[in-house]
Amino acid sequence: MHLNKQLSCLLLAVLLASCNLNNKPGKYDNEEDVAGNKKKTSSTSTATTTKPARSKAPIIGERINGAATILNNPGGEPLVTLLDYIPLRCAPVKKDWYPVSVDFDITKDEFSKPIFHKGRKIKVNGVEAGVLQRDIKLPVATNGEKMWATVTGYTQKKNIRNGTIIESALSSYLKQHTGRSTADMDPFIHNFKLEEETTLKPYVLYFNYESGIDDPSPLYRLALVFQGKQLIGVLHARPFELNGGSTRRLQRGFTVNYLNGIDKSLKEDFAVKFNKFILSVD
Repeated sequence: MHLNKQLSCLLLAVLLASCNLNNKPGKYDNEEDVAGNKKKTSSTSTATTTKPARSKAPIIGERINGAATILNNPGGEPLVTLLDYIPLRCAPVKKDWYPVSVDFDITKDEFSKPIFHKGRKIKVNGVEAGVLQRDIKLPVATNGEKMWATVTGYTQKKNIRNGTIIESALSSYLKQHTGRSTADMDPFIHNFKLEEETTLKPYVLYFNYESGIDDPSPLYRLALVFQGKQLIGVLHARPFELNGGSTRRLQRGFTVNYLNGIDKSLKEDFAVKFNKFILSVD
């Protein structure tokens, strides 16, 4: 498992009304407007039986709700103001504040001398994203094709769209769709760009990583646990709600929520295998 990969997390736009994707064009390289594909449900039904559509490109990263300011500390001084729907990474919330980071495009000259001045307008993947609110020196990076600087700070919980938080999105998805097979969960796996882990045979995990803000070698954030072609549970490091079923604490701060009706011996077998596996990971 490559633990230094960037967090993959994000919005299943076709399903979550809270995301408010109407009239949001494909302005980022990993985003498109699929709101028009949303299926209506009857007033007497609690879950749609229509299989949701895969988006052509996953949407990665939590999103700003309306407009927001990133501060150097909770209640502290402003670093940058961001526009609506700008993507960023969020660590676990702490007392209604999210530790966050956002990458913005820079020039070759700025890469060589990464001192940025108050009032500089920033772009994310070429899209207008906000304005710096103070003079600041920032860490920079490149992948050989583009260069960026990273602002790290804090923003209030209300400034993040709830539907772009994978735990909230999965909870809503499972309430709206009754199917639990791999095929049923495929749109969610695709739209959140979850990676596949087959080390724990006969179990298959589809997962993303933590943000990396607090830890440069992040572990899992959330994983769908399958046995055969059926979902048996959800592994998570952050709070997650799943109606019914049972919960078990695992090593290194993880919890698994098993679906209702899963055999006790299967639950025990997965827990033993996962604990052994996660303790062997650096």
